[in-house]
Amino acid sequence: MVKKSFLVLIVLLFTFTTLFANSAVYKQADDLFWSDRYEEGKSYIEGELKKTTNPTERSELLWRLSRVTLGIGDEMKVQGASKDELFAIFEEGEAQANEAIKSAPLAWAYVYRASNIGRWGETKGPLNSLAKAKGMRDDFAYVIDTLGVLDNDTAWYVLSQLYFQLPGWPISFGDIDTAISYSRKAIDSIPQERLLPGHFKSLAKMLWKRDLSASKRQSKIQSIEKEWKKSHKSSLDKYGYYEGANGVNAVPFYSPVALNKMSDRQEAQMVLAYAIAKYEVWPFHSRSDKRNYDDMKALMQEWGF
Repeated sequence: MVKKSFLVLIVLLFTFTTLFANSAVYKQADDLFWSDRYEEGKSYIEGELKKTTNPTERSELLWRLSRVTLGIGDEMKVQGASKDELFAIFEEGEAQANEAIKSAPLAWAYVYRASNIGRWGETKGPLNSLAKAKGMRDDFAYVIDTLGVLDNDTAWYVLSQLYFQLPGWPISFGDIDTAISYSRKAIDSIPQERLLPGHFKSLAKMLWKRDLSASKRQSKIQSIEKEWKKSHKSSLDKYGYYEGANGVNAVPFYSPVALNKMSDRQEAQMVLAYAIAKYEVWPFHSRSDKRNYDDMKALMQEWGF
């Protein structure tokens, strides 16, 4: 009995030690990504992949590798990389996510497979990448409906971009109201420790393009609210009406007035003003954050605010 208890204790100790070690590895990979050290992060993750054969551990590392590859691709684009170079890097990120999914079907693996495909599509152009759109939506359906993950801001953000950039019926399923709903959900899902000004910039641009007056907005959001309250086959479909989740009298956290007391373009200005102010007091800015900040300042000037 004593011998059996001792063996159980050894197994538990080994398990907790392994879990702690894995958490430290993942944290190091995350820290390198969030501090813009993409190449260093890629080398680190590739080194750690050589040390494990555990399927879940490999998937955790591989989706992080896919994420850092996406970051490298974004920096290459800023530096003037050719389309062929960008296609290659985003295809590499997609392949890494595919390998992660084969190893263990984790939510983040699907999110970054779709994200890399989305960047590939942005490079190719919406009309030239329509065949990829359904696969991206299917990935998010799996994350949101099958896995039940409703708080992943990246998933909602990429979904919003998909619906915003695609043409509408009968060519594809693009829809600006759905895009705005997903964009609002993305902002409401941002972790407290993250800045992510690009999420706010995206919502502002969508609202500016839709351009509803306060009165037309009230009617629109009332209609969307009715759809939100209906029974839906999936959460993915339901959240396509998230703009109406709290009704027309809802007051966004960045606004002093309710949704029905302002036009789309007035709200777009408030969204940018909030994100700019938040950026200016944030302790750390990534290169992406800085680019989005500059874009938001330029939009404010362009829009006459």
